Amino acid sequence: MLSVNRFGLLDWIAGAREAVTAWAVQIAAELSAMPAAMVAAATPENAIAAGRIALLVVLMLVVRRLIRDRGGALIERLADWQQRAAPGLGPLRRLVVIALVIGLHGIKVALVAAVGYAAIVLGIATGPEASAIAGRFVLAFVIAESLRLVVNAFIEPRASAARLLPVADAAARRWEAQLSRLVQVAIYGLLWVTPTLASVAPALAGLAQAIITVIVLLGVLKVIRAARRPVQQWMLGRAAHHPGSFYGPVLGPLAGIWHGLAGAFVTAYAVLIVTGPASALIFVSQASGLSLLIILAAGFIGTSLASLRRVGRHLPQRLRARLPMLAGRIDAWVPRFVGVIHWLLVAALVGSLLDIWGVVEVGDWLGTPGGQTLIHSIIALLAIGILAVSGWLIAASWIEDRLNPDTGTGEPGAREKTLLALFRNAVAIAILVLAGMVALSEIGIDIGPLLAGAGVIGLAIGFGAQKLVQDIITGVFIQLEDAIHQDDFVTAAGISGTVERLSIRSLGLRDLSGVLHVVPFSSVDTVSNYTRDFGYHLGEYGMAYRESVGDAIDALHSAYARLQAMPEIGAEVTGPLEVDGVSALADSAVLIRVRIRTTAGMQYAVGRAYNRCVKEQFDAAGIEIPYPHRTVYFGAGEQ
Repeated sequence: MLSVNRFGLLDWIAGAREAVTAWAVQIAAELSAMPAAMVAAATPENAIAAGRIALLVVLMLVVRRLIRDRGGALIERLADWQQRAAPGLGPLRRLVVIALVIGLHGIKVALVAAVGYAAIVLGIATGPEASAIAGRFVLAFVIAESLRLVVNAFIEPRASAARLLPVADAAARRWEAQLSRLVQVAIYGLLWVTPTLASVAPALAGLAQAIITVIVLLGVLKVIRAARRPVQQWMLGRAAHHPGSFYGPVLGPLAGIWHGLAGAFVTAYAVLIVTGPASALIFVSQASGLSLLIILAAGFIGTSLASLRRVGRHLPQRLRARLPMLAGRIDAWVPRFVGVIHWLLVAALVGSLLDIWGVVEVGDWLGTPGGQTLIHSIIALLAIGILAVSGWLIAASWIEDRLNPDTGTGEPGAREKTLLALFRNAVAIAILVLAGMVALSEIGIDIGPLLAGAGVIGLAIGFGAQKLVQDIITGVFIQLEDAIHQDDFVTAAGISGTVERLSIRSLGLRDLSGVLHVVPFSSVDTVSNYTRDFGYHLGEYGMAYRESVGDAIDALHSAYARLQAMPEIGAEVTGPLEVDGVSALADSAVLIRVRIRTTAGMQYAVGRAYNRCVKEQFDAAGIEIPYPHRTVYFGAGEQ
């Protein structure tokens, strides 16, 4: 006995028994005095005051009845607008529709409340006691209708697009009707009937309060039990479809225990209404309302941000065609920012709830210099990240647009491709370094030593990679001078071949035998490009000493005419035949040099075709093309 009484349990039980006994005695006394009090209160003045209060109640109910169905067409149009949403924007539009519908109903509540307060001001209730009763009714009406707005946000009976829970219309109407009745019984009974009764019979008012509370509690528990399975399935479905969203990690574990938590909360709140002090009830009511608003606001913001995870796929088709990689880049970066903001939302939500319920004074700490510094750092880091990624997306998109052959400017050359690739890498490195340095500075890290260390490391790398630096610098200047394009035929570092690969450090040459040569730019002293702008076929053709030079030149012109008439090669000839004349008197032939201008890179093909034409024309004209020969002289005999 002593061990039990050590904690004051027996004393508490004895005090509770005495309080209940005294309450029962007071109720009996008030019931016995009730007939006489009713006879004394049956005066014309009280009857008129009661009639005016009843008139106020009827007036507000009639106004609410008249405007209750107003805005139905607007709600239907909003629902249709939500259903026509593009893929990925449906959840965001649903939240917008819910907010608009709640706002519409809120305007109706404000209008009815304004009518009630205007009637009180105009004197519909005379006397301080009647005015207090009328004022309590208007206040109860506002609170009851506000709670119904919260209920409608989850199970709006008029349109499925305006409700959070995906339940059938019949179930939504049934649950909304049950919860609305319970809300009206609770609010009007506890905030209007009970205080009015307490002015004449306090004990009976307490009994009425307990009876109303128990009735409402049983009704709420019944609704929670009926909604247990549908709400659980909805939570599991949302968690499965949105695993990375703001509420995804929470809804899964909460789905199996939400009904228990809700039942425990309403039971504890009911006990507090009956037995708790008024100050505790007001605190819990305010904290619960603020908590619900903050949770809904955080869920709305988190859901809206989650719908932006794939915003890249909703870019205009024209922009997607011009920048095909932009959507992928956006969809790669936006989810990362959304994830960071979700974690910040979770931290803000937890901190707000702890502050509202008085567990931790988060608001007071945020007002201190340390809290202000933390907020400033978080905002600055987010801004730095957004600016850095935006700069990278703009630079990469501009480069992609320049490299896209379908944008109207044509496919860029090898020089522009190489320089743009270099520029893209340089921009990425510059943005990363600058953003990192500024971010470190914002969180309080001194970046001076880091800059000095980076300079020393860069100097060491420069000394150890001189050849690489020389390759890159030479390659940059070669590209700036537009000396080499991909597919050009060049001679570099003593190697001739077609350019197959061109980077900032080296070029790949494929020679005529098919061998690929990788030539570092540092070994290139001279570049000979055979395919730039135009080319020349330079040829020397020999004839026998006994042939006429004029006839040979005429034959060369005839061969040139035949060359121009060839359909497969004539278009590549861009200039007249230039005959330089006799270039040499060789051992066995007279050499005549000619030159023909061609398109870039086609001088060899034109030369081969012209050689064929010259051979055929010389043969037709009977002009001998000599070949080296030797005359044997046996000498003269002795005389």
